[in-house]
Amino acid sequence: MTKILILVSFLILTTSCIKTADQVQREKRFDHMSEQMKDSQGLVADVVGQLKDMQNQLDKMNGRIEEMEHRQKQGNPESKNMAETLNLLKTQQEGESTQLLQIQNELKEQRAFIEKVTASLHDMGEKHSAPSKSTKKKSAKSDLADALGLLKQKKYDEAKSELEHLIDHEELSPGEKNKVLQALGKTEYFSKNYEKAMVYFSKIYTKFPKATLAPSCLLFIGRSLEKMGKKDEAKEAFKRVMEDYPGTSEAAEAKKEL
Repeated sequence: MTKILILVSFLILTTSCIKTADQVQREKRFDHMSEQMKDSQGLVADVVGQLKDMQNQLDKMNGRIEEMEHRQKQGNPESKNMAETLNLLKTQQEGESTQLLQIQNELKEQRAFIEKVTASLHDMGEKHSAPSKSTKKKSAKSDLADALGLLKQKKYDEAKSELEHLIDHEELSPGEKNKVLQALGKTEYFSKNYEKAMVYFSKIYTKFPKATLAPSCLLFIGRSLEKMGKKDEAKEAFKRVMEDYPGTSEAAEAKKEL
């Protein structure tokens, strides 16, 4: 029995920080979008730099054009060459202006993208922290009944998603919270996540050994140990079911397992 308790305690400690698949995916999406926003901010900074350089070049070019037009009006003897140079500068100016307009459009697009990503990150943060609309509308007991129904239908992932919202729900009684823990243990057990299953089952067995669900939880602890290849610990768990809970259906099941 001591071996079982030590193993169970160790599993509780090592898996207490395990995140759900939904949480992991949400965080990955959040991190990916954050990286996109950082990249876009860098691009915006580069575009702004290009914009300033282009503007400076245009300002210098406009100054040269104004100077040459002024000299041409004064009847400078080199007016023919100046006219050719002036036309060339004006052509260059048109090209530079077109490029400048393109850069400005790119800048607008990047800023619009950043605003969109920022809004998405904000929405994800609110969804992560706020309860879902369905949870608000329905009672916790109704959600528990639905989750147990999903478990019977062998829809383990859907049942797990519903149950995780109910672990510490204030509307549920201690007995109902134990049902949540046991159901979560079963979703993990039937999904072949035996270590995580043991964590849930052991929370009931170690804290509430006289609870109605305790014999079932100890039985599943034994089965989980057996699936993990820990034959000796599993036998000890089955024997403990028979000794501590004689006359129960779980004791009869444990006897078959030996």
